[in-house]
Amino acid sequence: MKNALILFVLYFFLGQTIHAQKTSFTSLTDALAHPNDVKVLDLSYQNLNTFPNAILDFQNLETLNLRGNEIASIPAEIYKLSSLKSLFLDNNNISTLPDRIGDLTNLEILTLSDNNLSALPSTFSNLNNLKFFSIAHNQFNSFPQTLCPLNSLEKVDLSNNTISSLPSQCSNSLFNLQYIYLANNNFSQFPIELTSSTSLIFIELDDNNISVLPDEISNMTQLKYIHLANNQLTTIPAIIKELQNLEYLYLNFNKIKTLPDELGDLNNLKFIDLSNNLIVTVPSALAYLQQCEEINLCYNKIFQMPDDFAHSPRLRKIGITNNTMVQVPASLSRYVIY
Repeated sequence: MKNALILFVLYFFLGQTIHAQKTSFTSLTDALAHPNDVKVLDLSYQNLNTFPNAILDFQNLETLNLRGNEIASIPAEIYKLSSLKSLFLDNNNISTLPDRIGDLTNLEILTLSDNNLSALPSTFSNLNNLKFFSIAHNQFNSFPQTLCPLNSLEKVDLSNNTISSLPSQCSNSLFNLQYIYLANNNFSQFPIELTSSTSLIFIELDDNNISVLPDEISNMTQLKYIHLANNQLTTIPAIIKELQNLEYLYLNFNKIKTLPDELGDLNNLKFIDLSNNLIVTVPSALAYLQQCEEINLCYNKIFQMPDDFAHSPRLRKIGITNNTMVQVPASLSRYVIY
């Protein structure tokens, strides 16, 4: 009797496990056999030329992955997938989105990278639960204003477009935005609209044409990561010392000639990349960064390093090759040199 009970319990839980596994499908044919069970459907990289309309019958669908296909359009009936939380449409041929996509109010993740989009429908502002959104590698020449009201957004990727500015409406919105990717666009100025953010911890603006960092950057006190490689910067403002949470600073491939002593006040900085600039002298203050483990100064015009670097508290690696120094100073002998 006891053994029979154990077998029954095992059978029950095994059945539950098997049933639970059937909520995730990688075949449309298999999913159609269990339409009410489908919560996750992954049809990525399956050479689909059109959006399979049969998907619209999966009323409990929460995650739909269609990336890596040849889909050119999304049907207006997409609104029927009212339970959808994650939608992956990267690497397709989509040039427009239906207005009814704004009815997917439970959507939290939407990725549309590597398509042919140049605009978003105004109904996007209805996606009040959207947390992560990507339109990298598309054809946007302006920041979509319809994103500004979305205060739930935490991460936005607009890299590899031709955007040159942010709309003023964004200055007093996007309150929860933590990560923004704007690399490889057409920014000639640092987007001042972002400096009012008190939530941003990561900003990527590599491969633009920014020549000046505004003093307002000091308002971005939560920043931990700044990526500004391959721009046109010639100086670093002293006000940068206000960014006391900053941990990683990338300023390589610019035109910086001098470094402010205030860099030494960044008490949480762990890594700084200043390679491929025009730096001649290094301030002693840089040697006393309390948390810094690595400094990259390669490919500059530095002819001498301060002896203070012999006393750096946490420094382990320092890049100084391809400068004008004849030999590595003895004060740097305890570090990994590259």
